Amino acid sequence: MTDEENEQAEREEELIEVELSRSPDDVAAALRAIADDLEEGNQITIEVSDESATVDPPTGDLEYEVELEREPGNDGDEIELEIELEWVVPHESADGESDGDADDEAEPEE
Repeated sequence: MTDEENEQAEREEELIEVELSRSPDDVAAALRAIADDLEEGNQITIEVSDESATVDPPTGDLEYEVELEREPGNDGDEIELEIELEWVVPHESADGESDGDADDEAEPEE
């Protein structure tokens, strides 16, 4: 890992990481709430168990990654679905304007 990658990892703040068992209806409702907030441009609040965190919504495109795996087992196949969304929220300067730092971290569009 480079020095820059080490610095970035040290600055990262994990807001929530919880793994628990929920019904398909509960999971669908949680995903639907996130989808609604994304679509409406609202702040996104994640509430799981007794933990909660709110982040600013994306102001442009976001990175969307989906991973679907099947692992055969003696009692049946284990399916794992991972959905990852990633976006940059620009820092604001004292006058409320974006300071442009976020553009330095964003990947160029093709």
